[in-house]
Amino acid sequence: MRQEINELLEKIYNQYQKPLRVLVRSYGVPSKDVEDIVQETIISYYQHYPLDWPPKLMKTLLGIILRNKSVDYFRKNNREWLILDSDEFIEDEELAVRYGKDMLEQIINKELYVDVENAFAQLKEEMKIPTKLHLIDGIQEKVIAEMMGISAVACRARVSRARKLLKKILGPKYGLQ
Repeated sequence: MRQEINELLEKIYNQYQKPLRVLVRSYGVPSKDVEDIVQETIISYYQHYPLDWPPKLMKTLLGIILRNKSVDYFRKNNREWLILDSDEFIEDEELAVRYGKDMLEQIINKELYVDVENAFAQLKEEMKIPTKLHLIDGIQEKVIAEMMGISAVACRARVSRARKLLKKILGPKYGLQ
């Protein structure tokens, strides 16, 4: 029995160690600590979850554990600070990760970015454009209505419905009431 467990654990390590290393490096963990975090991740998975779960579920859980281990790493090691030349919003996710102000903040912001992007994807098409223009770009609803060729009341209603839906989708995770 012990031999089977060792073989399964070794198989998991061999299969997932490379992608986990790439992921932990993308979080900005220094090279000297990458292997430790990868091993801690696999050990944590072994301690809490079955070794024979489907690969997709196993991969997802390993990614979550790795992210949490990376966050813990930055909390313990006083965070690594990077300086930005400007406060401009960087739309390219890869550039945003490279030039973020703080690695721990980058990890959390990336998760928030993905959550908001997924929430926006759930909106009806008629709500996406006015909501993005108003909430993200800061354009007045009246101007958006003129641009879209709809009434100001219709625009306001679409943005309002979208806000409620976004609040409903993001609320449980982010404590929005």
